[in-house]
Amino acid sequence: MILVNKSHLLRFLLIILVGSFLPSLTLHAQENDDPQPPNGLTLTAVAGYDGFYKPDHGLPVIVNVANNGPAIEGYLQLVVGGNTFDNELIYKSPISLPTQSEKRVPLYIHLPSAVNRLTVELRDNNNDLIYAVNTNTLNQTSNDSLLYGVVSPDPGEYSFLESVTGTRARAEVAFLDLAQLPDVPAVWNALDILVIDEVDTAELTTAQLDALIGWVHTGGQLVVAGGPGWQKSTAVTVDLLPVTPTGSESVDDLPALSQSIGDPFRDEGPYIITTSTLNGGGELLYHQDGLPILARQDVGQGGVYFLALDPKLAPLRDWDGSDLLWAVIATFTPDPSPWTIRNSYSAATAVSSLPSLALPSTLQLVLFLLIYVIIVGPVNYFVLKRRGRLERSWITIPIIVICFTVIAYFTGFQLKGNDIIINQMAVAQGQMGSDYMRVQTPLGIYSPKRGTYDIQFDYTHLARPFD
Repeated sequence: MILVNKSHLLRFLLIILVGSFLPSLTLHAQENDDPQPPNGLTLTAVAGYDGFYKPDHGLPVIVNVANNGPAIEGYLQLVVGGNTFDNELIYKSPISLPTQSEKRVPLYIHLPSAVNRLTVELRDNNNDLIYAVNTNTLNQTSNDSLLYGVVSPDPGEYSFLESVTGTRARAEVAFLDLAQLPDVPAVWNALDILVIDEVDTAELTTAQLDALIGWVHTGGQLVVAGGPGWQKSTAVTVDLLPVTPTGSESVDDLPALSQSIGDPFRDEGPYIITTSTLNGGGELLYHQDGLPILARQDVGQGGVYFLALDPKLAPLRDWDGSDLLWAVIATFTPDPSPWTIRNSYSAATAVSSLPSLALPSTLQLVLFLLIYVIIVGPVNYFVLKRRGRLERSWITIPIIVICFTVIAYFTGFQLKGNDIIINQMAVAQGQMGSDYMRVQTPLGIYSPKRGTYDIQFDYTHLARPFD
């Protein structure tokens, strides 16, 4: 569970969302005075998608810790925010490190401002700093740029994708491994296209696979490559594919592909191609006499592609026509949706309204005032007159006023003052009838008294202040 702490508040707003928007933040983290870790401790942190991130989307920070020294009980902490306490956001994850232990801890944060690095701290339960480490260099790319994620044993062969921008102004390529893929759907949204090539997808955890499927349903584009390693790539993705793979074979030539692209192959055959049959919802984009070369299938708002050839091998490797082949995939990628609440003022007003704190009814107020007037006037007068002490009215009237004030205050406090009021609204965007949607939820919390609060969200949600 990740806690987002915010202190000394009377009223504040948080937003839980998939695709999110933070005010500009600057990094503020405590540096470790001792650059050397304690004996037996190893701490590393990798942030972003190969360092890339988009300002309006979640940023993954994968922390790996190994401990061969004394046992440690504490937590990992990442601090982002301004120089004042009110602007500071603290992301924490508890961690237990017995001797001879190794842990992988993902932290998912929002970081919209251009920051070069982040600092991850390991602290004990007394809040004492044990060790701090900087992440890799971060590179902010615009929300409307095309971000490829490539999972491949030879990712350098995909560097040319930087020039395949589709309908976007620019493209970036992030080289990843399976362990870096998030297990929270919201964090996937920075990626536009994910390429899986010759890696064993059976190593994906259940949470990672669920997050991948949710990302595809809400607009992501998944490309699974075939060739000699097709069985690895399709191990757990086969149910998403537009084709059913049946094996692989060697062919002397693929003239239909080179002629369709309009560029002859650089390398002569034979070529290894994965054989498959088209599924009912699949669409052939390129084929050789009915044998699928590139097929596509709509999945929710996204799409899944099967490329029957290995891009690292002939005929695709170093082929000038590869750019045009991948441009088809890039063109199918939908333009980035503004995952934002269009009218933030109305949203803030809706969740900060306090209908439960409405004034008492007119009848109640009139009755209360009537009793007050009767007691402070006629009752007070007749009691003092009967005792022959009318001159003491200057004492009794203030006492009655004070008593009614105290009664009114404590009555109101008991009725409403102990209630913590939560208002929320949700904006869901996705395919009609789909089981997956991207959801933004502004959450307004009213506290009747000043204090410090820990608000816990489900692990799959991302939270941030809503400005």
